[in-house]
Amino acid sequence: MRISLRLLDRVLAHAAQTYPAECCGLLVGRGSQVLAVEAARNLRANDRDDRFEIDPLDHVRIFEAARAAGEDIIGCYHSHPDGYPGPSSIDRFLARSFGGPFGYLVVSIRQGWACQVYSGMITEGGQIIPIPLEFEVESQEVRDGA
Repeated sequence: MRISLRLLDRVLAHAAQTYPAECCGLLVGRGSQVLAVEAARNLRANDRDDRFEIDPLDHVRIFEAARAAGEDIIGCYHSHPDGYPGPSSIDRFLARSFGGPFGYLVVSIRQGWACQVYSGMITEGGQIIPIPLEFEVESQEVRDGA
């Protein structure tokens, strides 16, 4: 998966803004190139700080905008406040019924600011496997509003 540093900074800023709750959002692009990062409301944010559920209304809004731009939702991201920088056992359990291929970023944020990023892919069989995350200083394709 490839992402510009500017878009990755948006993911990290979202994790810091929502700390100590988990943030979540969708990655929009073409193929393995992330062209936009779209924050979504976490329906579980008030229930507990170690779960996320993307608001279906946000999902539909982001899907329709991506389709109109000739792009796809190619992945998602969420944070693990003061947690492990990788998929949790709950993440792995839920991915089994999801299927892919689908990009999967996890941001571990400690004390509201120190971040580590895990880059993975949900396979067709629903397994989360690590994949390289390629960084770009800036991509010409990245949308200005992203």
